Amino acid sequence: MKVIKLKDLSKSDYQRIVNRSAGTNESIMFAVKKSMEKVQKLGDKVILDKYQQRYGKENYQSIQVTRSEIKKAYLEVNKKTIKALKQMKKNITLVQKAQLTKKIDTIIESEKGIKVWREWRPIEKVGLYIPGGKAIYPSSVLMTAIPAQIAECKEIIMYSPPREDGRIPSATLVAADMIGLKKIFKVGGVEAIGAMTYGTETIPNVYKIFGAGNSFVTAAKMISRDTISIDMPAGPSEIFIIADETANPKFIAADLLADGEHGEDSACVLLSTSKKIAVETKKEIEKQLICLSTRKYVEESLNRYGLLAVVQTMQEAIDFTNKYAPEHLEIITKNNQSIVKQINNAGSIFLGNWTAKSSGDYATGANHVLPTGGMAKMYPPLGVDAYGKWMQVQECTKAGLKKIKKTIEVVADVEKLPAHTNSVSIRFIS
Repeated sequence: MKVIKLKDLSKSDYQRIVNRSAGTNESIMFAVKKSMEKVQKLGDKVILDKYQQRYGKENYQSIQVTRSEIKKAYLEVNKKTIKALKQMKKNITLVQKAQLTKKIDTIIESEKGIKVWREWRPIEKVGLYIPGGKAIYPSSVLMTAIPAQIAECKEIIMYSPPREDGRIPSATLVAADMIGLKKIFKVGGVEAIGAMTYGTETIPNVYKIFGAGNSFVTAAKMISRDTISIDMPAGPSEIFIIADETANPKFIAADLLADGEHGEDSACVLLSTSKKIAVETKKEIEKQLICLSTRKYVEESLNRYGLLAVVQTMQEAIDFTNKYAPEHLEIITKNNQSIVKQINNAGSIFLGNWTAKSSGDYATGANHVLPTGGMAKMYPPLGVDAYGKWMQVQECTKAGLKKIKKTIEVVADVEKLPAHTNSVSIRFIS
């Protein structure tokens, strides 16, 4: 990577950086749609054939996780991991429960004798996609399942790809069992999204899909919207850092690398008003990269969608950030609060040198399922309110309906809908 001036970025490089992995969705959509149709038509057979061919029939005997697999998982996970997951569970629960204040139903009296209000209800069947192709994500279990439980969804069903032994990673299973998930299926990728959407002989369909995945999973989720709902297009990970001369280059480099190791399609961007900070960050990336076991993913992601750029003013950085709409945004400057007020498009924001990118990934209690690929322009982070929906309720007394009777009759006449007029006037015929 080179340190460049943002204004010197070529038009093609600008598009590549801004579009990042989301720019590849169109090219894979045809193949993804074909795979989704196979799941719809053939059900369990598609899943069994795929994983038994990949891992052997002796390793992949059932699509659903059995109780014996969960017991085995506990024996393979150390006490430190279980303790860490418990702290995550505590903090996520605390933050997500606070979001329930949005459920307060305020009754509005639009006219005397007319009341209008909303009532919140949980979505009855939700599917949680837990990625696991390149890494292990017990954290994603807690991030997606705890809000569903707080929302009181009746059926919470988890789907995650098996690894070489035909099993879901032990830490992921322990996290699922720790919070009481009962229905867990060993299926990932497009097939998992297809099964959630259409159902198979073994796997029930759901009403809404939650969770992040790779470009193929994201494309499948977009296709599934024709049939059911999704939380957001949450694809390959992204980090975007705004820094001035007060930022610590070691910390910036560490956070860029932390995001880059998710996969070769991750996106890592730094904009700084200080050329010195940008150059020192580059040196730190090279130094810290040597020690990482995930180095090949990081290097590829930096080459594909990475950017270290110097801006002339902080406003230039803010404007580009809002166009980019990052999943994770770090602001490490002497004026963090004033800059936050000018940010309209970002998934999760991290302020100051000490708010590490991984703090929000794991333990602050904030949710790490976030919109990617520029979708932060219109999608919020995952929260408990995403697991339910509002119903609208209204109630009129006779006196109340009489107050709006003329309005209804006039508008219904304009729209040439006589039955609408009659539905009101008939109530006042003696």
